Amino acid sequence: MNGEIVKRHDENYYLTAEMVYFDKQEIITLSNGTQLLKESFSEGEYPFIECADNEITKLSIATDPVNYESRKDINDIYSLIKQETNLEFETEEFGRKSQLPDPETIIKITTIIATSLGIVKSKITEKLGEAIGDDLAKFYKLISRLALETIKKVKPSNRPNNFVISYPNTDCNIELVITTNKADTVLNSLTKEKLNGIANKVEQLTNLDPEKIQFVYNENDVWEFNYLLSKTGSVIGTIKSFNKRNELYNEILEKQNNEKKGSS
Repeated sequence: MNGEIVKRHDENYYLTAEMVYFDKQEIITLSNGTQLLKESFSEGEYPFIECADNEITKLSIATDPVNYESRKDINDIYSLIKQETNLEFETEEFGRKSQLPDPETIIKITTIIATSLGIVKSKITEKLGEAIGDDLAKFYKLISRLALETIKKVKPSNRPNNFVISYPNTDCNIELVITTNKADTVLNSLTKEKLNGIANKVEQLTNLDPEKIQFVYNENDVWEFNYLLSKTGSVIGTIKSFNKRNELYNEILEKQNNEKKGSS
């Protein structure tokens, strides 16, 4: 919080911020008996802003250029997809702090695709039904080719690929994360059979006032709830997800301490 851009002695500009930590923890229980952990501030609210102002009308694919040898590799993938699917999509780029992070591809989907996959519940009119059948077939072709070509071209090649299916909307962003090095796994995770139940879980979690809900495709090939960010600034997730976060945080601290010892 309290972020500001400052110019330093090397003439570069840096974004600085005050690091704050949640100071309140509590266990909450869902109607089906599932226990989740909630972290928040005991005083004040600092809302997360994740929801889109408007729903997107065209699918988009976002990549991090650092994971490719050149932008030509990225453009080659896009060209292949356009030739084989005839599905319109936009392209975006994003960057991350790590010098060479694990490969990640973000696919933002429209309401029609989200509905056809069963991620959200929506009344399907006859006209929408026709659009769903056509768009879904093209979407599966796009995912199949995108996953295959991405896994072949990204670096580091020895690290797992993260494929993020994001449904940005005005109510609550929904995010599905598949981590794999197998293109078939990406496609299989998005079948209606695998996604069956996601919409019900989203509906169940709406009582927690979510701004964003994330699901992950686990080692048993099953979609499971990971965490959500609330509109009031709290984080709610499974105990498993918090334990994983703590492990990663401790690994970062240990690495930083070792680097300090090595430089002294």
